[in-house]
Amino acid sequence: MITVHLVGAQKTNYPWGFENHVISALDEMNCTVISTDFRQERQNLPILLQQESDIVLVCKGEFIQPELIKSLPYPTALWYCEQIGNEREADYESLLRKKELAYNASAFDYVFSHDKDNMQIYRNIGCKNVYWLPSAAVNTKVHKKLGIPKKHDITFVGSMTYRRKNILTALEKHFQIFTPNIWDNKEINEVFNESKIVLNIHLSDLPNIETRIGEVLGSGSFLLTEELSSQDLFADGEHLVQWHKGDIDDLIKQIQYYLFHEDERERIATNGHHFARKHHTFAKRMHQLLSVIDFNQNKSN
Repeated sequence: MITVHLVGAQKTNYPWGFENHVISALDEMNCTVISTDFRQERQNLPILLQQESDIVLVCKGEFIQPELIKSLPYPTALWYCEQIGNEREADYESLLRKKELAYNASAFDYVFSHDKDNMQIYRNIGCKNVYWLPSAAVNTKVHKKLGIPKKHDITFVGSMTYRRKNILTALEKHFQIFTPNIWDNKEINEVFNESKIVLNIHLSDLPNIETRIGEVLGSGSFLLTEELSSQDLFADGEHLVQWHKGDIDDLIKQIQYYLFHEDERERIATNGHHFARKHHTFAKRMHQLLSVIDFNQNKSN
């Protein structure tokens, strides 16, 4: 049985929070989980991180001292799920995140990037063992089909950046958009179940592949997403439908089409649901991550 010391913001961001899906998956796999919220326990990290484990897995982990990470006798891994751009594209937020990563990312034995296009950036700042591990995944205990009636034509759930507000404002001239401010995972899943179309809109002009992808597909509802940064995970028109990045006219046409063509919409939603639950669960992601770790590595010798 593997003991995983998960270090993230699981308490700070509770009940929402990517790390809580990871904990759920590790529990499902019968792993022993030590849970540390590095934001709440920052002053105590030198002691807490010494707890015996097989691996220390950090989610985000900004400003954890690199000397502390290097000093740990256990394999260390970083799974970073924020968009940092690539060698061709960047924005202000991604540049800030790169600066954060430059502080400690190279101290980890393994680094897992949620976006394949980000991987060279990690190598550029000195990370050696870099792997692609998408955060678009289903927590089968939370993201599920409920079989309840549809109440909303179009739904978007997420933080309201300036870009997202502009796109939604343009859509509201043509449609009624449901935009609840909710952060509880079960409530979000219920809203997705009640929606004919769920939108995924990127935070910025940078393409991305958000955790929302797994949440919507797990709910069994139809996902209409802005073009994803990776085309390797899901098939456009089969598991979900993509609209051209930043093209509001195309988005309006897609919404009109799929509101009218209910059978086609529900067929794609069902295909995406089954495919995601079969191939893209958080448990599968954890199996992928743990499969590349050298547990025989003992840095204390």
